This record gives sequence, structure tokens and C-alpha cells, in this order.
Amino acid sequence: MTYIFGCTQAGELFVVDPKYDNVEEIVRFADEIGMKISYVIDTHTHADHISGIRKLQKLTNANIYYSEVSQVKFPVERVKDGEEIKAGNVKIRVIYTPGHTPDSISILIYDKRRDESWNEPWSVLTGDTLFVGSVGRIDIGKESSEEDLFYSLQKLKQLPDYVEIYPAHTAGSVCGFGISGKPSSTIGFEKRFNNLFRINDKEAFIRSIRSFNLPRPKEFDENIKRNLEGVL
Repeated sequence: MTYIFGCTQAGELFVVDPKYDNVEEIVRFADEIGMKISYVIDTHTHADHISGIRKLQKLTNANIYYSEVSQVKFPVERVKDGEEIKAGNVKIRVIYTPGHTPDSISILIYDKRRDESWNEPWSVLTGDTLFVGSVGRIDIGKESSEEDLFYSLQKLKQLPDYVEIYPAHTAGSVCGFGISGKPSSTIGFEKRFNNLFRINDKEAFIRSIRSFNLPRPKEFDENIKRNLEGVL
């Protein structure tokens, strides 16, 4: 799922997780509303689809961003945990949330029109780390993926309960298991009803997530390779 948001006052847009097949549609949308695509972010190196991040940059000259630990082989802006980007009344803060992949990040969004101090976030784009009703699969990254994901989820639990979550997938995605068809939720709701997110004991979490034996799609490795190289 691709997310587009921004500030009309600044005339700038953020695009998060653009798919290759949707790039022209994204550019048309920006043109129709008279705003510039300035910041393009991949929350991680995708395995289930081809990223459109380089193609979008070529068409718009936007800055593109990945986690500082990403292994992509093309020029990008590398962002650290806690780093912020501002565009008019909108601010984002990067949260490093490895587990699904070693380079996974979540994007916390602030709106100055709703909070002059910019201290209260209103939503978080969780990529493939936290879904509505589930969490991301952990067989794409390294050996410590289970533990990494546990600590990343604990980090997201520290956000206020009212913060809205917008994941990269809904039901039917191969990037998780038991994902709800609902496109959004809140931190508080998931803490109460998401069986994996609600676990606070690391060993119990690891036992639970190991009980899900998802078949690994054959296209994963090829997609990862192409996304690391960057497709124009």
C-alpha cells in the first residue's frame, strides 16, 4: 500500500512505499492537485513487489530515503532512528523498527495545525512491522529477526494509544499472517486485540511467532535483488 500526504501550504508531498506499476498514477495525482513530490521513502527493501522509488525520482527529481543500514546499491539519503524531515506544517520522524527486514523503518507523522508544539504525533506508517491484527513475517532478514521484531514492537507500544496506524498491507498479503482486511487501526486497539502485539515477554513472543510456518514465495529473492539494484 502506497501512502501520499503533505502540506498544501508548502506545496510538497511525501510518498511512502511506491509500487513500480503505480508510479505514473502517483505523478498524475500530484499534478492534478498542483503539488510537488519532494520526499519518497521506502520503509524497507520489499520482497513482495518491485519498488517504484527510482522511477519516481527520475520523473520528479524528489529526494529518496532509506534506513541508514539499507544495502541498496544506488544513491539515496540514509536516515537514522529519530531523524526528522519537515515540509510546511507536516513533520515526520523516523523510527528504526528492524525485524521483518534488517532495514525496516516506521514513519511517525506530526501535523502542526493540530498541535502547534509538534510534540504529539497523530499517525504512524508501520510498513511491514505492525499490521492490523498481526505482525510482519521474520524469515526475510537475519538470524536475530525474531528478537529484533519483538524490540521494534515494544518501541511502537510506547506511542500514545490514540496514534493511528497505517500498515503497508491488509488481508491477503504474503508479508504476514492473519492480517485484518481493515486498512487502519490505533496503537491502543492493537495493544488490546492483536495477539502478537500484546505479548510483552520476549521468549513467549518468539515461541508464538515460530508457530506460524509461512511458505516463502519463490519470487521473494528475485524481487529483493532487483529492489537493491533499483529499477528505473
